[in-house]
Amino acid sequence: MTELTLIVGLLKTESSYKSEIERPSTVVEDTIQFSFSATGTWRIRTYAIDHDIHIHSIDGGAIDEIFAETHIDKHYDEILKARHTLKLKNVNDSEEVSRVLRSAGLPGMLEMAPAGFAFYNPVRRDYRTQSEPE
Repeated sequence: MTELTLIVGLLKTESSYKSEIERPSTVVEDTIQFSFSATGTWRIRTYAIDHDIHIHSIDGGAIDEIFAETHIDKHYDEILKARHTLKLKNVNDSEEVSRVLRSAGLPGMLEMAPAGFAFYNPVRRDYRTQSEPE
């Protein structure tokens, strides 16, 4: 996989899905993200308190970038701090990835998952699935 578009919604909250806690963010924000690449489309939701991540594969062609941006704006409007659309020609080029993140003002890192999607990790911590969405 080389080309990738990642839409990142930074939220004004930090939360824990499994502990049912949501509060204004103090250090790091929760995120809502959509990853588009040749390997598929993914919806990613991160929870900052316990570094939980929920990943959903979306059937190919079911949504596009405009739908994802509109979805974030509509469903997260009250808690949306910022939304960034990151376009990468080569996700394996660490210099390009760093440049794109810097230009968006994002201090974290881009993580590539073995399943073929990428997600923005705002604090360079170990995000892993710790709870199951209902």
